[in-house]
Amino acid sequence: MKEAEALVHALKTHQVDGIIGDRHIMVCRLKDVEEKLESSRDQVRALAASLQSIREDERVMIAREIHDELGQKLTSLELGLSWLARKATPRRQPVQEKIGLLSALVTTMIRSVRRIANELRPGVLEELGLVKTLKSEAREFKKHTGIPCTFETNLGKAKFDRTGSVAIFRISQAAFTNIARHAHASRARITLVKRNNDLILTVNDNGKGITKKLVRSQKSLGIIGMRERALALDGTLTLRGSKGNGTTLTVRIPLSRVIIDQESVSS
Repeated sequence: MKEAEALVHALKTHQVDGIIGDRHIMVCRLKDVEEKLESSRDQVRALAASLQSIREDERVMIAREIHDELGQKLTSLELGLSWLARKATPRRQPVQEKIGLLSALVTTMIRSVRRIANELRPGVLEELGLVKTLKSEAREFKKHTGIPCTFETNLGKAKFDRTGSVAIFRISQAAFTNIARHAHASRARITLVKRNNDLILTVNDNGKGITKKLVRSQKSLGIIGMRERALALDGTLTLRGSKGNGTTLTVRIPLSRVIIDQESVSS
């Protein structure tokens, strides 16, 4: 009897040890997979950040080409038409009218070229800085859409680095575009504030509200692009919508990743 009990005990102990051993191996393998997955994510994010940087450099180059080549030629054409208008005699009314129409068309094209170049390479961002640029964007948004937009900040004296400025500006641009196209809003608001050790960008509206399905959709490339810009700066981006109460976009980025002079924003 004792021998039988001893045999059962040995079998149970062996089984338990086997189960524990198998579980230990599974845990180790899972940890290894998690580490590899996290490493892959870091590599993808680094690649995304590199692609964003390359894209911005390409935008700068294209904008410069548009401004210098196309812009200058259109200006020369405008001056040539102005010269023709002065030379045309009053008797040649049809010619004067045609010149007037062409001059108006060239003027419109020049404005379009400047707008496109500015969207590709926000020169005002380099000239005025991030805070004043966002304030200007809020005014332009109201001008083009008719939707009132306010801007608030407590970072008027902050000095931002180029990478951080461009990322925040592009996220704001995308947010404004989404409001104009999809929100059906009657007002919007953008804030850029320092809170503890983070910079927080918030863009909200009182429109129809974004759905959770759209926020999580892999087809929402605009949202994915905004989130990748935030992640590249060790930040986060959240989107919350409520039916009939609008959408709120919140970006939180460590100050150390976007501010050059920490003392300029110290409390």
